[in-house]
Amino acid sequence: MSRSIAPLLCIFLLLATSSASAFNITRILGQYPDYSTFNDLLSKSGLATDINKRGTITLLAVPNGAIGDLASKSDDILKRVLSTHVVLDYYDPMKLQRMKEKTAKMTNMFQQSGTAAYDQGFLNVTAKDGTFVFGSAVVGSVRDSKLEKSVMNQPYNVSVLGISKPIVTPGLDGTMAPISAPPPKVPAPKKSPVAESPAEEEEAESPSQEEEAESPSEEAESPSEDDDDADSPAPSPNADSPPADAAPPPSSAGKLKASFGLFVVLASVVAAY
Repeated sequence: MSRSIAPLLCIFLLLATSSASAFNITRILGQYPDYSTFNDLLSKSGLATDINKRGTITLLAVPNGAIGDLASKSDDILKRVLSTHVVLDYYDPMKLQRMKEKTAKMTNMFQQSGTAAYDQGFLNVTAKDGTFVFGSAVVGSVRDSKLEKSVMNQPYNVSVLGISKPIVTPGLDGTMAPISAPPPKVPAPKKSPVAESPAEEEEAESPSQEEEAESPSEEAESPSEDDDDADSPAPSPNADSPPADAAPPPSSAGKLKASFGLFVVLASVVAAY
């Protein structure tokens, strides 16, 4: 009974070991000479060992002719840059074509370093001009690494996609600080009520001139007409006017009345006789 169990345990351990290390990225890329330089850089930086510990990845490999200055960087900087080319999910051309949106955000291996900032640990892939373009998700970064071909894939563990040039993530090599997040919008200050000037306040508080100087009433200010008559001198007699006791000459109407009265008296006397 124990002898029959021992072989089964060995088989189980072998399966567990193979599943824990489902692929060897160095051996895979060793089959494709066009990516030999990229493969050497993975080994030099030590990133290949970390990749082999993963269960599922998509490697964005750069061909020999497009490596540029990656080979001249220090091992530490090189590992940071190359880790942004390792997506922590499985993508092949068919899966990219099934994207619901034209742009998708992918998590890369640098996100797990603990030093990623400002979306350095993410990539954007965009469907453009019949192909797909990869670039850093950092705001303002260049996104021009085009998908050239699918090098190999082993669903759903490892996929190697060939891209046209290295992905540039700002701030990884220390020569460029990560682009800072936009400053928060500061609300405009509220307009405070206009304070009244001291002159206006004094005018508002002090009574009007008419209220301050309470003038006596018109009767108190101006003397009455009787006082005017009493105080003012009597008009002097005019030299041309006749004296006060001289009677005015009788008018023609008066003379006519007197004659008529005299006639009436005479007529009554004659009638009496």
